[in-house]
Amino acid sequence: MIKGKGQVVPDDQRPSKSDLLYGNTKIADKTGRISPHMVPHSYLPVNGKGGEDLSGPYEPVEGWPEQIEAGWRMSGPSACYVDSPDRVIVVTHFGLVRDRLTPIAWGRNLFAIDESPYRTYGTLEGKHEHHVTTFDRQGKLVDSWRQHDHLFGKVNRIFVDPTDPKRHIWIADSKKQKIFKFTNDGKELVSSIGEVEAGSTPGDPWKAQDVAWLPNGDFYTVGLSRVDRFTKDGDLVFSILGKRGSGPGQFQDLHGLVLDLERHRIYVSDRGNARIQVFDDEWRFIEEWPNIYAPYALRMAKDGHIWVADGLTSKFLKYDPDGRLVTSWGQFGLAPGATWGVHWFDTDQEGNLYVCEVYGERIQKLAPRKDVRPDDPRLIGALHRY
Repeated sequence: MIKGKGQVVPDDQRPSKSDLLYGNTKIADKTGRISPHMVPHSYLPVNGKGGEDLSGPYEPVEGWPEQIEAGWRMSGPSACYVDSPDRVIVVTHFGLVRDRLTPIAWGRNLFAIDESPYRTYGTLEGKHEHHVTTFDRQGKLVDSWRQHDHLFGKVNRIFVDPTDPKRHIWIADSKKQKIFKFTNDGKELVSSIGEVEAGSTPGDPWKAQDVAWLPNGDFYTVGLSRVDRFTKDGDLVFSILGKRGSGPGQFQDLHGLVLDLERHRIYVSDRGNARIQVFDDEWRFIEEWPNIYAPYALRMAKDGHIWVADGLTSKFLKYDPDGRLVTSWGQFGLAPGATWGVHWFDTDQEGNLYVCEVYGERIQKLAPRKDVRPDDPRLIGALHRY
């Protein structure tokens, strides 16, 4: 205990700031001020003590995937198709972009400094390469469809028709406004559908943000304010040209689609209206689930629950089939397990979760935590394949 008067301690005699909390004291904002810049590390409990719940019931798999090229990273991973833990096919909006200039993951200055890792989406030097890549369970690059890079402009989603015995791979591109159909190994382009085949017009332009298949091989596409049905051979059957608006059956920037064949329900992510709309299998409006901020990705679990990835709040939201929120988890950021702009997610047969972040510009593999019960309602589990 110190008694009596103190003294003014010169700055050069004061203790330095925490190396953990202030990860790089050389980085300041435009005013010269330095704030905490937490560098990435695990935020899990240690021996059951402490920790934070950044990634809900999951923990990040460190070093997955491995870097494709030194100095570069995948730019806007927009979707993945997990065939197995040893075949994870990842597609990216833009190919590759220069790697981050700093490892910093948290802090006020992230949005003000030139070296900010958040100042990267669409702003740094890039190259349209490695739009479609395949990784194994260790994160090693198994394959890259570099022979097809010239076809793509902004790859949006990847799918496999579950009724197709040849397991063709379909890729949607939202800049070229096309859907490409490839052989399962990616060696051959089989066919494509574009605006001409889809009956696109200036008044009702066509775009495929999501695709879902029916048991007979027909499939739906959704995008902008229209829904289209095609035969398995790619011929247009009909189009639902929804009026742009916020009323029942009106749309603003459709971004997801789920077909619940057992309950005769169709769930549509009406992202521009911050809601999910529900229709019967004849496209008659049933109801809406409002106040879902930015439903970027929409998936249905095998148990019938609907999972939504909110691209702005960084939440994974679990709803029952009647639209009641069951549970949620998620944290915004670049730290391992946090997310930024989840555009798609998928699971494998071992329960691992793969998260594609277009703004975080990465794909993360998250494994179920060892201290989480297998029946934890936050675990996403097996998803319907389409």
